[in-house]
Amino acid sequence: MQRLIFESAWDKTIDVKDRQDIITAFEQAKQSGDNQLFIPLCSAINHRRDLLVSVIIQNDTDKILSLQHKTLMYKEGTKPIATQTFHDRRLTIPAKCSMPWTFIFPCSTLKKEPQLEDGHLQVVL
Repeated sequence: MQRLIFESAWDKTIDVKDRQDIITAFEQAKQSGDNQLFIPLCSAINHRRDLLVSVIIQNDTDKILSLQHKTLMYKEGTKPIATQTFHDRRLTIPAKCSMPWTFIFPCSTLKKEPQLEDGHLQVVL
């Protein structure tokens, strides 16, 4: 049974409404049988022009999933927007767990200006 977990810093600081939105997105994905690795939540540009991509990471396997030292690409439709390798050791998701996360793509990694529509993440192999 898939369960939703929050990284400890998120768990302490997340807004009540944001938590509920994440829970709702998680439940909808569970009910629909959506087993994609990244469930999109939202994308935004911060004050430094970095791209913030919030997702729910789903590990529906029986093994620990590590995204530490993995390269991810943010695309809008089929167009690559940004690519970045992430090294955060907190990017380890236990078996049969899902966890929200915000990936930050520095503005220097942007290949083109994001429209913040139809965006998704993928692991670059």
